[in-house]
Amino acid sequence: MANKRGIGPADFGRTIDEFFDEMLVERWGCGRGDAFERSELLDLPDRYEIRISAEGIEERKIDVELHGQRLTVRAPAGVRGRLEASFSFREGVDASGATARWAGGVLTIVLPKDKPRRIALKDN
Repeated sequence: MANKRGIGPADFGRTIDEFFDEMLVERWGCGRGDAFERSELLDLPDRYEIRISAEGIEERKIDVELHGQRLTVRAPAGVRGRLEASFSFREGVDASGATARWAGGVLTIVLPKDKPRRIALKDN
């Protein structure tokens, strides 16, 4: 349910997450490892596609987590370090259709966008 300004609970939660990510994680480096050397986010009409260069990382040690409209990728690096990248999406994603592929030191994650759904009206 949205309030008078059209902001619903999901929007509020996403706004709070983004605020803390910008203020604490990105600005001060709290709770985060080093970033992957190169990452690319493509916003295509029907999907998001994320490509992360992670040469030298063992595929089985990469952790990919999707929570709502936020994707986080983590991998161990060095003796006690870690690499991490997070992405937030404007549009909802279909978690059930998400795929991840590892080839040539590049992790490619495809997240289909949620499709609008028409709801039929029923007679009483």
